[in-house]
Amino acid sequence: MKQFSEPGSVPFLEFGGEGESLFFAHANGYPPGSYDVLLQKLAAKLNVEGVEHRPLWSESRAPTFMPWQVYARDLLDRIEESGADSVWLVGHSMGAASAILAASEQPSRFKGIVALDPVLISNKAWFWSRLFARLKPDAMPIVKRALARPHEFANHRAAFEFYRGKRVFQRVSDSVLMDYVMAAHVARGGEQVHLRYSGEWEACVYRSVPRMSGALKRLKCPMLIVAGDRSDVLSAKTLNWASGLNSKIQVTTLSGGHLLPLEAPQACAEVALDFIQSNK
Repeated sequence: MKQFSEPGSVPFLEFGGEGESLFFAHANGYPPGSYDVLLQKLAAKLNVEGVEHRPLWSESRAPTFMPWQVYARDLLDRIEESGADSVWLVGHSMGAASAILAASEQPSRFKGIVALDPVLISNKAWFWSRLFARLKPDAMPIVKRALARPHEFANHRAAFEFYRGKRVFQRVSDSVLMDYVMAAHVARGGEQVHLRYSGEWEACVYRSVPRMSGALKRLKCPMLIVAGDRSDVLSAKTLNWASGLNSKIQVTTLSGGHLLPLEAPQACAEVALDFIQSNK
């Protein structure tokens, strides 16, 4: 895994591999290196690159709101910078939703999308969520948790022990959890490590969840939604709504929650590769 950051360009990590280009778009708060097991499995068949979202590299202070279309355009900029005519895209959560927005804007850039437990919200749910966020931007429980999260630890091991006790990571293996710790925290003098993806940026992303129905309807490439059967983001009702908007959308379910690609990276890689192979 090699990291690249050119002045004025969108930073990315190379995970190796040969063949067709596959871009990976990560979830809110989870840098590409968090998914090393998944991406190395994909790199056995494809040339894999993980794109870093703006909260990891922007020098600006996190705004209260920022449209996810900004992250979509960053993805499109990186695809253009890479020189690839079109790519396969695997995304998780926010990354998957951003990819859908990007593909709806420039469909020729995408051969297909594998959306791992994507953030998809119906028009009605989006309206009430956005209204509440506008009226009380810091009152949503998920925003409160983001703003309150610790940003510094004595070292990477201390960070690991902290996260190991959290319910959200209970089905994530020790090795994958350490991948997340190493990817999401950087040393700043001595052993002390600092969170790369600030709680303020994480909260901004949560407040700004987009309406997705238009982008889903405009999608022209094949897309597979891979949902966790214990996901607290995707319900059966939401999956039925999304798949009913466009005949190019397929749905499958794997055992896991919203952190499905960290909980079951091997299974996610197998499903993604099967889908890509069947749509060549």
